Amino acid sequence: MAVFPKAEAKILAVARLVIEGLRAAPEDFPTPPVSADELEAMTDACDADATKVAAAKAAYHEAHVRKDKAFARLTPAVKAVLAYAKILARRQPAKLIRLGWGPRRERKPLEAPGEVRDLKIEAEGETYLILSWKRPVDGGAAAAYTIQVKRGGGLWEDLAARTDTRCIVSDQPRGVELEYRVFARNKAGVGSPSATVRAVL
Repeated sequence: MAVFPKAEAKILAVARLVIEGLRAAPEDFPTPPVSADELEAMTDACDADATKVAAAKAAYHEAHVRKDKAFARLTPAVKAVLAYAKILARRQPAKLIRLGWGPRRERKPLEAPGEVRDLKIEAEGETYLILSWKRPVDGGAAAAYTIQVKRGGGLWEDLAARTDTRCIVSDQPRGVELEYRVFARNKAGVGSPSATVRAVL
């Protein structure tokens, strides 16, 4: 048994063969659910629309090329004017504001991130659990997170490091109280620890 195609060009080819067959042998297929004329109208409509889509894609590509060339001309031109203006306004940089540019703003030093929020246990199994948390709302942007664990009232230990806000913690002991907390960190330093969550697997 033949498999009906998925490619549009092959579907059109099958449709035309079906139309041809219906018209060549009407006595074999006297009352099809869709007549040959109706199929032909549908096929012609699909063919016409496919042609329009191909033309639109070609036009889009041409427009994209024209846009890239236009920006390739505009970008160095604007940069040249701004470079010229910076030379003339080097003693009065505020004049650059008239060109919508303005003097260069001083960069603020990076701050350490704030406290990780809403640490919770999403799920747990016999020897694993899934932790998730939210980024700090204050301080500098967090670059990574350190997950720590305290087992049975012991000392805090580094357990894992992540760049996203979710961690699967595996190979955890059973029958021991476990505490977890998370720190955010970046190049400026380490933030305050999150609130802790507890579990006994």
